[in-house]
Amino acid sequence: MFIGHLPGAYLVFRAAALNLGRLAFTAAMIGAVAPDVDMLWFYFVDSRAHHHHEYLTHRPIIWAGFLFAGLVLRLWAVKAGTFLTFFGAGGLVHMMLDSITGAVAWLWPFSDATYPLVVVQATHSHWILSFLNHWTFKVEIAITLLALIVWFVTWRRSKQAP
Repeated sequence: MFIGHLPGAYLVFRAAALNLGRLAFTAAMIGAVAPDVDMLWFYFVDSRAHHHHEYLTHRPIIWAGFLFAGLVLRLWAVKAGTFLTFFGAGGLVHMMLDSITGAVAWLWPFSDATYPLVVVQATHSHWILSFLNHWTFKVEIAITLLALIVWFVTWRRSKQAP
């Protein structure tokens, strides 16, 4: 996904929990884009030697660990635990969205096997062009437009509420 992580997570968390608090929602949105912080390493340190989905930030067990640690932490520190729980949940949504066309090793560390739902063939001179011209990118655009519509409707309702 190029543009769909934040809009996709927005739709998931708006639909899954209509009255999700601001802290939890914010944490989920941060978590939904956090795995791609590895792009800094990919470009500035690793010189693009390895696909960024091979880094730890793209291992679902890491995000499940954040979620589980947050659930445990909530027993003593509700706000910190809530943030960590939804940060992990947002990261897991990112992993699910990446699994559509990307290589995510869901069974790591037991297996490095990846099974993307759709394989984007190299049909253009650059891999980005291949993705941008693939039908899945049109779905990503639709997700983004739907998220904008939901956000706008939600915003309008909040302005009209007494």
